[in-house]
Amino acid sequence: MNKHKLISLTLGLLIMVIISGCANTAGTVSSWPGVEVEDKSGFFAYGSQIFAIDTRNGTLLWQYPQEPSANVQFYAAPAVTDDLVIAGSYANTLVAVNKSNGMEKWKFNQAGDRYIGSPLVYEDMIFAPNSDGILYALNADGDLLWKFKAAGPNWTKPLADGVNVYLASMDHYVYGLKMRYSVDELTLDENGGRTMVPDPLWKTDVGAAIVANPVLKDSNIFVATIEGHLYCIDANSGRLKWTFKNGDGYRSVWGSLVVTDEALFFGDEAGNVYAISTISGEPLWPTPYSAGASVIPGGVLTDEGPLFVNHEGRAFIINVDKEPRPVVSLNTVIYSPPKITDSRVILAPATREKLFMAIDLNGNEIWSFAPSE
Repeated sequence: MNKHKLISLTLGLLIMVIISGCANTAGTVSSWPGVEVEDKSGFFAYGSQIFAIDTRNGTLLWQYPQEPSANVQFYAAPAVTDDLVIAGSYANTLVAVNKSNGMEKWKFNQAGDRYIGSPLVYEDMIFAPNSDGILYALNADGDLLWKFKAAGPNWTKPLADGVNVYLASMDHYVYGLKMRYSVDELTLDENGGRTMVPDPLWKTDVGAAIVANPVLKDSNIFVATIEGHLYCIDANSGRLKWTFKNGDGYRSVWGSLVVTDEALFFGDEAGNVYAISTISGEPLWPTPYSAGASVIPGGVLTDEGPLFVNHEGRAFIINVDKEPRPVVSLNTVIYSPPKITDSRVILAPATREKLFMAIDLNGNEIWSFAPSE
């Protein structure tokens, strides 16, 4: 068995372990929550529903659909526009609901597999990655504008800069694409419509599958793989600028990368947190910081520095000088990335007692939410 097949097998087994563990914790679902926050509202895609919650006090604003359905399971964090909340489901459907009241506006049903990566909203366009290998580009009404097919599933949220859109795929490639294509630039799809992008602007091989959302800063794309390697790619050309390898062992990166003006921070499956120079790719610490457990959820940037959560519910802030500050230890499994709004950290323990919660930066609970039975 070659290296890539072994990693793919290991990845599949890890996915089953993680989802199984989350289901045992929550008691009722088969995935962990996808979370997005905007202003004073949080939008949570979890199990068979999407919840909108006031992040100031934990009050439920609406839920979609009103009654849970065994035929629908949500995983990916929603995308939010001025008036819509857009989320993909395990039922191969992308749904848009009214941001104010949760009423359904439209559905897009052309995907061939489940949505695991979050959609991206940029200007008047929606970019939805799917496990069928296709990135779907839609307008605000849910109409298909174009699509591009990678050679493997797409589990990460795309990036965009106003001119181009960037896709990191499980097929080991990062792709550069135009945001907008004329009809003449597209080719026929399987249904005879002129919607297919024949070739990307560029593609860069990073040698392994990508499941952690990449980040874009100053025309640099930062990508981490399931092999635990980090890459800096020029967004204009696809040129590989540098590579960082955190050892030869299997230390996959699942969670959110955090970029500051000083460094790029990320955690891995082995429980290590690294600070890397965004210029050179060199580590800023002689050794990584040990988080005590897998850093599958990843991190989020606060005013004090990156805040990371390990999968056992321990949250901490760490600065570029490798000075950690404990925030809270929840003693519960967490797989969803943390979010922050108004100095509140939004977490998704996904337990029966606390599906979602907010804490301050000293670890004090502000509110918790669990749907009524």
